[in-house]
Amino acid sequence: MDPGGSEQLAKEEDSDAANTAPAQTQGKGWNPGDRLQVAVVSFSHTIQHGYVAALGVAYPFVLADFHVSYAVLGVILGAAGVVGGLLQGLAGFVKKYSTKVLLGSQNIGMAISLLIAAISPGIFLFGAARIFGTLVSWPQHPVGSAHLTDRVPHRRGLVLAMHTTGGNLGTLLAPLVTSIIIAYYGWRPALVTMAALTALASLLTWTSVHSPDHVSKRQNRADKGQATKPAPAVKADGSLIEALKRREAKAVLSAGMISGAGRGLGVLAVYIPAYLRTGLHMSPLTIGVLVTMVSIGALAGPGIGGQLSDRYGRRPVLLTLYLFGAAALVGFVVVGSSPTVIGAMGFLVGVFSYSEQPIRQALFSDIMRGVDARKAFGAYFAISQSVGSVWIAALGIVITSVGFRAAFITMAASFIVAGTIIGIYAKEDSKLAHSASH
Repeated sequence: MDPGGSEQLAKEEDSDAANTAPAQTQGKGWNPGDRLQVAVVSFSHTIQHGYVAALGVAYPFVLADFHVSYAVLGVILGAAGVVGGLLQGLAGFVKKYSTKVLLGSQNIGMAISLLIAAISPGIFLFGAARIFGTLVSWPQHPVGSAHLTDRVPHRRGLVLAMHTTGGNLGTLLAPLVTSIIIAYYGWRPALVTMAALTALASLLTWTSVHSPDHVSKRQNRADKGQATKPAPAVKADGSLIEALKRREAKAVLSAGMISGAGRGLGVLAVYIPAYLRTGLHMSPLTIGVLVTMVSIGALAGPGIGGQLSDRYGRRPVLLTLYLFGAAALVGFVVVGSSPTVIGAMGFLVGVFSYSEQPIRQALFSDIMRGVDARKAFGAYFAISQSVGSVWIAALGIVITSVGFRAAFITMAASFIVAGTIIGIYAKEDSKLAHSASH
């Protein structure tokens, strides 16, 4: 990209830093407390992903006990995803509630959902508990993302990638713990255990996520030798509707809806364990190990991708992720049944398929410059997540009717189509930033 354009982008980002975050550093540094907020909000994401991943490992055993098909599960999860996605649009209308209150309440609600699911006598109450979990877990993505980009706007790619990596840590740890408990005690004790862990972990969110006022006071007490000059305040009063009409915004949202067929937290967290159990008839412990391999890749990918996107641009990194992610998804179901080979391919699925979301999210954030962050991310997740969640139901029907291989090929095809849209309609980052600031 043009060096002059990059320099201009940096200046614009520094100006936007004061949208909602107090005393934001001019330049590329970190303010006191920034790293703590990235860590704590990302840990809250760990809890949310752990919730979804634990259920993903339990689903094949739940369906076997309740004698229902993947089509039924897909409909339940698809409906829950659509409702939960639409609820994320509320993020811009609940500004009177702090990030601490929203994320803390969310995590307690998920613990209650797991407990109800664990004692369910049939699929009706189990499905209701799962839907309840979706209804209470909506704040994490829009509110958490807005909190972080308001704090560190000049490193959007990195902090959003760290947010995703925090979630992927839950995806890494929960399946292994859940699989071990299922192997020895069954799926119900596994969900009770995860409910208890979720409730305990949520205490950190309540005590460590700080509101802007708290941060401002803490920064004012900071050592003057480390204090940084605040950037001039710029109100984030741009029109959300007008920003969503931009061609680039439409392209990113369309890509998100289409690539939802291969999204990590939604589709893959459900259907990778299902394929290993129902398609390949593997044991719970083997499933836990292989899902962990996917999660290790998901830990490695986003951080590297986020830093590369900050340095070289969102678009080329995103296109690379779509291409290699599609290849990995196809490879996962055509390499055979060797656990070693599947584990290696699963690692690649984690690296590429789980990394596109934060880069696409950062690209959208670039486009929405000047718009209130909560409103922008609320719209982003309400549109892309709710429509993308329909894929869970659709793929459940494909699996029941045709098989797992057809479903994973469909996931790969969605990545190719999404990449094509980004390649044709999304401009380079410097141009996006320039158009978004006017």
